[in-house]
Amino acid sequence: MLISYFWWNQSPPSFGQENKNKITNHFRGNISVTNNGLSLIPAFSLNRPAAIFELSLGGKRLSFDPEMRFALDGQPWSFIFWWRYRIITSEKFKLHVGAHPAFIFENKMVANSNGTLIPSMEAKRFFAGEISPSYVFSEKARVSFLYLAGRSLGKVPFALNQFVATGAHFTKIPLSEKYFFNASPQMFYLKMNDKDGYFGSSSFVIGRKDFPVSLGSIISKKIVSEIEVDNWIWNLSLIYSFNNEFVKRSNPLL
Repeated sequence: MLISYFWWNQSPPSFGQENKNKITNHFRGNISVTNNGLSLIPAFSLNRPAAIFELSLGGKRLSFDPEMRFALDGQPWSFIFWWRYRIITSEKFKLHVGAHPAFIFENKMVANSNGTLIPSMEAKRFFAGEISPSYVFSEKARVSFLYLAGRSLGKVPFALNQFVATGAHFTKIPLSEKYFFNASPQMFYLKMNDKDGYFGSSSFVIGRKDFPVSLGSIISKKIVSEIEVDNWIWNLSLIYSFNNEFVKRSNPLL
């Protein structure tokens, strides 16, 4: 999706001196319900109410980040199974690469053996990879660059998609003692086979400190594009976020 949701942070437990060589793993995610299912690639948007599950399981370097999206009537929309590896994890500069298989589900009318048109669901398969460096100015501000390329698989018309984005991310901006605000404006270029376009978008999240439910929104504007998409797209989402960390101790206490 176009949005980068706020990961709800919880402090990992402390086990004392025995954890000097601890290894920390995480299981975190966002579960959201939205009035308008939007996709990173506008042509793959659902454009109706949806439920979205974005999860992440792994350690400091390697993580498995599946994204599963459904229409609210239970029909699958898309499944994306990301694997990401963080090459550089310094305090200021970060760099990760990732790859995934993906399945995009579409409803079509097909002819049965009698020549009658009946509804049928088709799963289109894709494979994509990404590279993304980012620079951290402070706990509340960073900038990032993303290059993503994907291609279709199977016996379908060949599709090659390229996505290039640069953006800023402002997090935990205090609105009051209890409420915060996140914003992620970005500009992106999208190429789908022989058509391309330029777009601007921003995601917003308003939440309450120490409370896992927040309100999010995405607004996206077509600037110049040969790709046939709406001039403006937007949505509102109710988001439940969680973050659990697990520590492996070299000398576990019995």
